[in-house]
Amino acid sequence: LSLNSGCGGEWVWVDSDIGVPIGARVKETPSGQHFLVDDEGKEASLRIMHPTSVEGVDDMIKLGDMTEAGLLRNLLLRHKQGLIYTYTGSVLVAVNPYKDYPIYSNDQVRLYQGRKLGELPPHIFAIAESCYFNMTRHLRNQCCIISGESGAGKTESTKLILQYLAAVSGELSEQQIEKQILESNPILEGTSEPYALEERNYHIFYCMLAGITAEEKKNLSLGNAKEYKFLTKGDCILCEGRDDAKDYDRIHSALKILTFSEKQHQKILKLLAAILHLGNVSFEATTENNLETSDVSTSKHFSVAASLLEVPKSSLATSLTHRSFMTNKERVTKPLSSEQASDCRDALVKAIYNKLFIWIATKINSVIYKKLTNNPKKSYLSIGLLDIFGFENFEINSFEQLCINFANEKLQQFFVSHIFKLEQEEYLKEDIVWNNIKFSDNQSILDLLAGKPCNLLALIDEESHFPKGSDSTLLQKVNVQHKGSKVYIPSKSEHDTDFGICHFAGAVHYNSNGFLEKNRDAVSYDIIKMVDISTNELLHQIFENELSNNGPKMAEKRKQVPTLSGQFRQSLDSLMKALSACQPFFIRCFKPNNDKQSELFDRELCMRQLRYSGMMDTVRIRKLGYPVQHTFKDFLNRYRVLLNTTICNPKTVKSTLTLKIVALIQSSYRVTFYSTSDINSVFTVKKMSGQEEETSFDPSELQEAIPRAWATPSPSLDEDEDEDENEFDDENDEFSFYKFSILHFQDADHKHITQRLKKSLLTHDDEADELPDNLTEDEDIMIGEGPTLYRQLSQLEKLHIIVGYAMSRPGIRDEIYCQICKQLVNNHNRRSRRLGWTLLSVCLGIFPPTNLFLKCLENFISKGLRDYKEYCSNRLYRVIANGERKELPCWVELQAAKSKAPIDASVTLMDGRSVDLPLESASTSAEVCQAVADQLGLKDTYGFSLYISLYEKVSMWSLNSCEKHVLDAVSQCEQEMRRQNKEEKDAPWRLSIRKEMFAPWHDCSLDPVSTDLIYRQVIKGIKNGEYMTDKEDECIQLAAMHYYIQFGSEYDRENVQSVVEECIPTHLIENKSMTKWIQLISSPLLQVKDKRRPPLPKSRFVVAVNWTGILFMERRDKRLREIPYLEVKKVSMMSFSHRKTLMSFSACPDDPMFLVCKRGDLLLVDKDESSHDRDWIRARNERTGDSGAVYKRMIEYLRFAKLHFSHISYWQVVLNAAKTKKISGKQDYFSECRPCHRSAGKDAGRPKGTGKEKLWASSREPLKQPLLKSLVRKSDLNHMACSYMGDYPIKQMRSPMELTDLIFGPATQHKELQDEIYCQIMKQMTSNNNRLSMERGWQLLWMCTGLFPPSDNLMGHAQRFVESRRRDLLAAGCLQRLKEPRKLPPHLAEVEAIQQNVMNIFHKVHFPNEKSDIFEVASTITIKDLCYSITSNLKLSSAEGYGLYLKTPTKVGSDYVPENRYFFDCLRQITSVPKKGKKVKEGNASCLYLKFSCRKLWFNVSPGKDIIADLTFHFPQEVPKYLHGFHNCTKENMITLGGLLFRAQVDSDRSQFVMIPRMLKGLVPADQLKIMVPEEWKKHIISSYNKQSGMTVQEAKITFLRTVSSWPAFGCDFYEVKQTCERSYPNPLWIGINKQGVSLIDPTSKELLVMHQFNRIIEYYSKGNSFTMTIGTLVRGNSFVCETSQADQMEDLIRSYVSMYERQIQDFRPRNAVNQLLFI
Repeated sequence: LSLNSGCGGEWVWVDSDIGVPIGARVKETPSGQHFLVDDEGKEASLRIMHPTSVEGVDDMIKLGDMTEAGLLRNLLLRHKQGLIYTYTGSVLVAVNPYKDYPIYSNDQVRLYQGRKLGELPPHIFAIAESCYFNMTRHLRNQCCIISGESGAGKTESTKLILQYLAAVSGELSEQQIEKQILESNPILEGTSEPYALEERNYHIFYCMLAGITAEEKKNLSLGNAKEYKFLTKGDCILCEGRDDAKDYDRIHSALKILTFSEKQHQKILKLLAAILHLGNVSFEATTENNLETSDVSTSKHFSVAASLLEVPKSSLATSLTHRSFMTNKERVTKPLSSEQASDCRDALVKAIYNKLFIWIATKINSVIYKKLTNNPKKSYLSIGLLDIFGFENFEINSFEQLCINFANEKLQQFFVSHIFKLEQEEYLKEDIVWNNIKFSDNQSILDLLAGKPCNLLALIDEESHFPKGSDSTLLQKVNVQHKGSKVYIPSKSEHDTDFGICHFAGAVHYNSNGFLEKNRDAVSYDIIKMVDISTNELLHQIFENELSNNGPKMAEKRKQVPTLSGQFRQSLDSLMKALSACQPFFIRCFKPNNDKQSELFDRELCMRQLRYSGMMDTVRIRKLGYPVQHTFKDFLNRYRVLLNTTICNPKTVKSTLTLKIVALIQSSYRVTFYSTSDINSVFTVKKMSGQEEETSFDPSELQEAIPRAWATPSPSLDEDEDEDENEFDDENDEFSFYKFSILHFQDADHKHITQRLKKSLLTHDDEADELPDNLTEDEDIMIGEGPTLYRQLSQLEKLHIIVGYAMSRPGIRDEIYCQICKQLVNNHNRRSRRLGWTLLSVCLGIFPPTNLFLKCLENFISKGLRDYKEYCSNRLYRVIANGERKELPCWVELQAAKSKAPIDASVTLMDGRSVDLPLESASTSAEVCQAVADQLGLKDTYGFSLYISLYEKVSMWSLNSCEKHVLDAVSQCEQEMRRQNKEEKDAPWRLSIRKEMFAPWHDCSLDPVSTDLIYRQVIKGIKNGEYMTDKEDECIQLAAMHYYIQFGSEYDRENVQSVVEECIPTHLIENKSMTKWIQLISSPLLQVKDKRRPPLPKSRFVVAVNWTGILFMERRDKRLREIPYLEVKKVSMMSFSHRKTLMSFSACPDDPMFLVCKRGDLLLVDKDESSHDRDWIRARNERTGDSGAVYKRMIEYLRFAKLHFSHISYWQVVLNAAKTKKISGKQDYFSECRPCHRSAGKDAGRPKGTGKEKLWASSREPLKQPLLKSLVRKSDLNHMACSYMGDYPIKQMRSPMELTDLIFGPATQHKELQDEIYCQIMKQMTSNNNRLSMERGWQLLWMCTGLFPPSDNLMGHAQRFVESRRRDLLAAGCLQRLKEPRKLPPHLAEVEAIQQNVMNIFHKVHFPNEKSDIFEVASTITIKDLCYSITSNLKLSSAEGYGLYLKTPTKVGSDYVPENRYFFDCLRQITSVPKKGKKVKEGNASCLYLKFSCRKLWFNVSPGKDIIADLTFHFPQEVPKYLHGFHNCTKENMITLGGLLFRAQVDSDRSQFVMIPRMLKGLVPADQLKIMVPEEWKKHIISSYNKQSGMTVQEAKITFLRTVSSWPAFGCDFYEVKQTCERSYPNPLWIGINKQGVSLIDPTSKELLVMHQFNRIIEYYSKGNSFTMTIGTLVRGNSFVCETSQADQMEDLIRSYVSMYERQIQDFRPRNAVNQLLFI
């Protein structure tokens, strides 16, 4: 084909024989002739190719050639370039590369973490990140559907997503859930996936035969794979690319990780072996009574199978060769032919394997899921990963393929619905002009399979239930029913057993033979009967459902069993329901060829996958549609910065605002609006070029619309002016800014510049205050004349950044002031100067400069702008006098700084008046209080405080009358508004003056202003509920007194109503009517005189009459006497005038009817008495022995079978000791007795008017429910909470340890109970006059504060509670102990010490050199703190790397204790509580002892550098390792070291030479003793000893350490482990851990097998005696599993080394700092 010249090298499209064009290029011959060569090297015709198809694109929406050819070529190009991932909008296409790529490292994880989809090149990590981000951001479940053909890489993609999620989520990593999920893959792959149905059986059989030991093979009578018929049918014993032995090791390791025991593992092998042996069982055909029968052929396989299944051979043979069935009345058995027997054998094998697989999968799920269900009340968000069989189409397709393809049809429908249907429906709903795209909808296929009546699966189920149903009758019915369907392909003839379905992926023909048998999925009676008599435990477990309820008998009675297709549909429906509730992501996996070649791209195969995956339709709708969608609300919130307004309410002005925003960006963006009828309507932004842009444009393009300064620029202010400049360059002025710059600036002068500074002006000792080379975003904000940011910051935000740095880093405050001053010198822009002085004045109100710059700054201010000199000088003086601020500057002071005016504030008084005062940045609460007092004439200012409130009553807190800055509180209010997405200037804060501290010596006559303010505060507080009472009559009395104060004695109903409105709480008014309250307050206000003798203290008093009795009280608030109606015998009345009445009351104080008792007395009541309806009962006082009447409402019933008053618990008395007050006469009984509780039901047994329990004060009665509302409805914790309180009579005395366990034990496990304990202890220490009770209460509180702190809500109250009781001996200690929570109740040593009010506890610590010392240990001391204390006491050169381990008499080894654990928690964990009734002997608590192991972490150890450490720790620790034989050393080394060790033991005593043979175990490694006879060793050691003549013992030890320190295993902790996961390693094995990493050592040769550095160990953990570590990268990791009793020590030691290295990296990492300020 000849072409015009000049087009050589052009890329074009050419036709091909695969149905779509392919790429080709114009070639030119040497003679100048042009021709086309396609991608295959063939000549073809042409069509011009779009440039995007030449190079390829990472998102196929960007393709110019929107054709199948374009998509196919794009995948081809990227495949050749090694780019296996491609986007189609949010859908990821993954092409299996069939080789490893280094794109899944930890660095890649960090790269994609936190990045949006599309910001970086396509990657599966981007999809995983989107799932995780959307779940955490939108609190919605996510799912990722991974589809594709078998071999396309779906499972690998699932692993990658799972491992990414594991890497970015901390909590799950701690629980090891993701590890277990990952480890389930090799198990499920091996047991559920054949390589190809026609080639290889399930992987697990080949792996087992290749991986088990010779002994296991012998026990199972197994050979190699070629010997078994089940494994040789496909002629594929070995599979290229698979190592069956290593796969078995991985499966074995995974079973351990998933808590399968070794016993269970062997049982699984037993059943798998039985299946293989059964496969080799054959049958001989015989004839009996003219019937075809069969017998089992003689074979060892049959005997082995019966033995492994643990059934008699006769039973197994009968179940295989006979079939029983039920007639009308009896069960009949008939023999089977040899062919039928073979089918029966296969059915047995399939049943066993199927049940075994279900059992394994169920156990895996239970192990993984139970970690998430430990807290059933907590809800979880989830990310579901669906990896399902891909579409299948083989030469012979059966019932399995029909089910798999049905599932793929459902998933395709879900994909179509999400991508196409819902998208287009949304466009139409929003009135967008849109032409619907025609897409491949598979609804008709689903209707055929399971939708319409008489669908295919329904017909299969129906025929399965017919006794005479067969595969042929099924096929006939299906052909008749569906022959007219376009998607059904009927059989070609009556004898044809095939039918076809036109699936979305192409036509598939199914062979109907075996359909019904597979669908019935019923386990026959004969198999169940055989299993029932088996003794194989696992066989019984997997057939548990069939064997339940007498197995075989139940099988006779059972009705229709759910079919396989029915179960499959039900499971599939559940899956689709779960997917529909999630936000989905899609990954389409493609396989480039069928031969698994890494460089081969089969166009035809890939084209077929493109078509049935719906990619073409996906690209079209994504390109033509609007892939980036936001609600109007989100749009306005995101782009409101473009507007010049703060009004941005999408509910009211969304259309107008949106149009304004669009106007700003319309020049470069195309905006399409949806309907504005709904607030949740969406819109989309698309670039004019057609490429997708998800609102990530650079706002710097819109600089004209975004102001760059604090305020909108004004032309009159921006003009350069030659205004008079003050002189800052005086060289003779000692404190001039010029002089200061010469002395202290580095490489910069003192004048204004327009460029950004490259380094800080001042030098800084702290690296954090120096400017790094790479500026962070925050630092960019601080640099130069103006920002280039994603959005424009407000003035206040910029100010917060500047001041925030200064407040957090005092070292840069002078830097900030210097940069401001520099930008003010010779700055000719008037507006810029004024903004600079405003910034300077605001900073001066927040923090002062250091003394270094103070004089210079004062001098600078004195030469500044005229109107700023005095203002800034005053602010500097005030900030120095009143101290720096604690909060960021607020909006009001920024506005004040601009105008240089004070802040006008109004302080509200309790009487409703307000006082106007000026505020400024340094104003304190004490200054404001004094200013208010001066204006009011308030003299007695004691106890008055300034309060600030936000939203009136919602939040109010005290600023006291001290040095607290008022504007700090205002700033907090504004920050709260910011958190609520509101403007700071709209913060509704208000100041007020209140009496906070009340003194008992207050004299009202001294200062009537103070008295009136207090009175008004009390009245207002009663109304608002600040002061509360539960007694209605108290409210009435208060209201009556208030009435008298306001209106005198004259009665007026309107005045009474106003009193009710002023001082009766609203909720009480609502409970009754206003009229009722007026009556209650009016009726008792009678002025009377008392005629009774003896006279009452006052001649004039108030008589209040209500339904409870008659109350006599003073005119104010003193109650004189209360007479219940029961005591009133007579009332007489004499009238003297219309104004005066004389009333006479006769009481019966000595009436013997009433029982004399005091509060706390125990009264015994007859059972019959309690059932009477009257309000009083008869009882006997146990204290006095008297009997009489007593009101029911004054007592509380205690029901016990027997009373044991002599055994009240020690600590329970502490918690429940009540306030004891001597009752002075029986006439005061009713007023002092505690009101009864609600004992059963609502108000049961509670008379009307009884007061409620005072929950804040001590009481003797046990609690019926917790104090905290949060525990009331939690039944499991409710009981625990109530068990703390109550004087429960008990039969046996409990020890203090038992009681502290009872109190604190549950709270250390349930955080919700911790505040409850604090509240109960503080309650029992309030109003408690019992000295012993208070002493023990303090002891409990002291222990409590050492165990766990109160919550944030309770912390302030608890601190104030303790601070108000500072005189107590333990108060100061309680305040110091409020730290992080402990895990266990107090140790015995703590309890015994605090019982003696001793807070100093001492413990003996032993050292490796057999010495010990005593150290003080506090309750809150950690292991790390104790180690630091010990190293400090020993004067070691470094405190790093030391640890403690526990050694008990019952344990041979020693356990290192994690450094972050509390000391007493460690002791408590291994110390059992003493048994009841047994006294703990002194010293028993120290039966365990601590040994201080100096070098837990052996880094920076240089023998001779720290002599104390060498002698105390290094030498005594290293010698046992050497003598054990862990080191690989030469004979010469052993002789030299033997001489040194001998000198270390005997010094210069040469007479000990004769003892050398007996001392050899302490001189020579144990495994090397036999290489020479003792006398020979003696000879060499003496020779070595003589060579060291003159050496001291200390020098000998140091020399020993120097020699050993050069060996690679120096400093190692050695562990002997058992391992079976790696065949190339010996078993057992030595593991050595030191600063280099984890070394695997051959115990025999002592050769290093491999050393894994810590940075290569990506995961490690222990469980029981098992230790697991994974070496490699995030994705390609190899697991090593071993068993040792020291597994937890290995994990702790590795974690300590890793933490040490992480700390070192953190310490050496350069820290960012601020160099220069943003100056406008």
